[in-house]
Amino acid sequence: MQAAVPDRPADAAASGRARSATGGAFPRTKFHRPPARAEHVERDALLRSIAGAGGTPLGSGAVRVLHVSAPPGYGKSTLLAQWAAPLDRAVWVSLDADDRGPRLWAAVLTALQPLLGPASDAALAAAIAPDAHLRDDVLVALVDLLAGTAEPIALVLDDVHLVADDPATRAELDWLLARLPAPHVVALGARRPPALPALDRLRIHGELLDVGTDHLRFAADEAEGFLNGRLGLGLDAGAVARLQERVEGWPAAIYLAALRLRRGEPIDDVLDGLGAADAPLFGALTDEVLRSWPAEHRRFVRETAILDRFTADLCVRTLAGDDPGDGDAEAVLAAFRELTRTSLLLIPLDRTRTWFRCHHLLRDVLRRRLEEEQPDRARTLHVRAGAWLESEGDESELHEAVEHYLAARAWERAAELLARQGLRLVGFGVLGERARRWLARFPPEVVAGDARLAYASALVAAVEGDRAACDAWLGTGAEQDWDGPMPDGTKSYDVAADALRAMVCFDDVGAALRAADRVLEELPRAAPGRAAVAAMSGWHALLAGDRALAGDRAATALAGQELVPGAGLPLVGSLARAVLALVALDRGAIDEARTLVEEAEEAAAHGALRRAPHALPLVCARARLDVVAGRPGRAVDGCRAALERAEGWRDSSLMVPAALLELARAARAAGDDPAALDALAAVHGRLAGAADAGRLPEAAERLAGPGRRRSPHEAPDALSGREAEVLRALAGTGSMREIADGLFLSHNTVKTHARVLYGKLGVASRQEAVRRGRELGLLGGTRPREEQP
Repeated sequence: MQAAVPDRPADAAASGRARSATGGAFPRTKFHRPPARAEHVERDALLRSIAGAGGTPLGSGAVRVLHVSAPPGYGKSTLLAQWAAPLDRAVWVSLDADDRGPRLWAAVLTALQPLLGPASDAALAAAIAPDAHLRDDVLVALVDLLAGTAEPIALVLDDVHLVADDPATRAELDWLLARLPAPHVVALGARRPPALPALDRLRIHGELLDVGTDHLRFAADEAEGFLNGRLGLGLDAGAVARLQERVEGWPAAIYLAALRLRRGEPIDDVLDGLGAADAPLFGALTDEVLRSWPAEHRRFVRETAILDRFTADLCVRTLAGDDPGDGDAEAVLAAFRELTRTSLLLIPLDRTRTWFRCHHLLRDVLRRRLEEEQPDRARTLHVRAGAWLESEGDESELHEAVEHYLAARAWERAAELLARQGLRLVGFGVLGERARRWLARFPPEVVAGDARLAYASALVAAVEGDRAACDAWLGTGAEQDWDGPMPDGTKSYDVAADALRAMVCFDDVGAALRAADRVLEELPRAAPGRAAVAAMSGWHALLAGDRALAGDRAATALAGQELVPGAGLPLVGSLARAVLALVALDRGAIDEARTLVEEAEEAAAHGALRRAPHALPLVCARARLDVVAGRPGRAVDGCRAALERAEGWRDSSLMVPAALLELARAARAAGDDPAALDALAAVHGRLAGAADAGRLPEAAERLAGPGRRRSPHEAPDALSGREAEVLRALAGTGSMREIADGLFLSHNTVKTHARVLYGKLGVASRQEAVRRGRELGLLGGTRPREEQP
């Protein structure tokens, strides 16, 4: 229902209508605050924060403008409505795209008319006059009217972004805000910060209060209150936390996820499908976010959605490329600068604002759309992004480059990168599981027919201790008749294969040392692979009891690292120093060893390497140093923790039995002979059938002394009832924590029983314990024929 322009000011809000310069009319809903809904969460903490900063009560603080800016779905209007609700003299104007120039000020004056009285009639008439001069006849009059009003007024302008892109309207609004008289307050709600110089000046003088995306995200208690208190979903704290983390506190996204939960879908299914896979829900939210952006900004965010994170240069290289049809690099750079300044869904990742990322949900939806609707364009962008990350980045960017090449199905580029950087990735302790997943994404025929990928597959198998697979893949690669050097610079496939055999001895120390002798003659001093071969060769020489060769090879590895600092490998730096520390301890140079161990630990502090099984040589050096320093208990704890991390790992260079030997030495020094015997039994179990285990068996015999050692081939000491119970549980599929729950024991108690059990069985892992238990008939199986009575 609409009415004529009111004759009395008090009727303005009731009629909800005023004539504009174009003869249109305002619906009454334009001046009504959004009503509170049952599912709305009271933003009490945020409202208290606003009040504490001087945003309310009116007239009590220095704040003249409250600026609330966030993308759709963050609750801007809800927050402003809750802020304005307790205020006696608050007026609301919901702006539309056509509220520009005279129409904007006609709407503002219509909202204010009940509070300003008859004195505002002339300004309203001037605003709707065909020949209105807005600055002199309307804005000056409005400022004078407000200055003459003692009681504070709060004017809320919601959706300012719809009018702020008009230069004239933006200038008018900026003029008013710069001259807004006390004690009145204007509250602005926008999807992106409006470019109003007055806001910058107010901010400098402490008269502007900014509320952004970070403030509007649901905190944990708000998310819980919304999902459980308002919607009654009954989710546990862990489920609420996972949902909140996935959507990054975006209230609308939480609500959309709640719609699925209300339909009875399990929380795990909702989380797995959240975003790209739930286009009917989140696609609409994405469209709402993008609707108010100009076309060049929509294209920018759509195409950068293939990037998990980005810089200005990466965006330019990816989106503009070298094809003139791709668009102007300057336009891409301009979009980057504008969106990273104004879009609150592009999030800076560092203080220098160099790296950014898009909100996960928005990125996932846009990425899926691009790959489904423009697959060729998506592949082109992936290849360009991979090329930039490969040429400009460090090891973390190398991982991203591989992902982009695989997403583009650029098999040749991906194979080249894996083969060229394989040793570097191993050196950072991160190749294994990740590389296996990468290789699984190639078509099988591509892997089998490419010497580079066969070599990468052999490298992964070697890292994981799978000798059969390593040998098989090396054989497959040799069949491809690779011509020329390998991508990492090694002069031939045969030399590369020999280098791999030198770096992993499996159970033949002598063979690995002989391979290293051949490879070190072939590889140039500055080759990154040479340092890796020398470091592992130093470890193998130590196992063989040749301390002089071990020290020489470790020193060669460190010297090689210095020749190629850009390709330096933390694994090499850590391993070589660990070897040198053990050599120093053998000759009694304790201070030198301590320095080397500390340097090795610093080198191993890089990412995944710190807790990788490959750090066991360093664990050995630290344990030996602790024993010498009179701290055997600390050495025992360190060895046990490291061996626990290595449980189930198929050792490729006898690192586990070496660590078990150090555990036995530390336990003996601590006076725990049973623990020492258990560790020595595990050493012999590990070395049984080894082609050449170096001096490890002799070292174990010497440490055992004249007392009887336990052989892995003889029947174990009788298991206690609880140990037998634990063994049967280990044969199942439950985790150690689940076993503990099933036996009504603590997790640590079950782990203690398991360690004692391993010692009695002469094994070092759960898998070996179960196998040995079956052989001995302790799990219902039969003993091998030669062991049966």
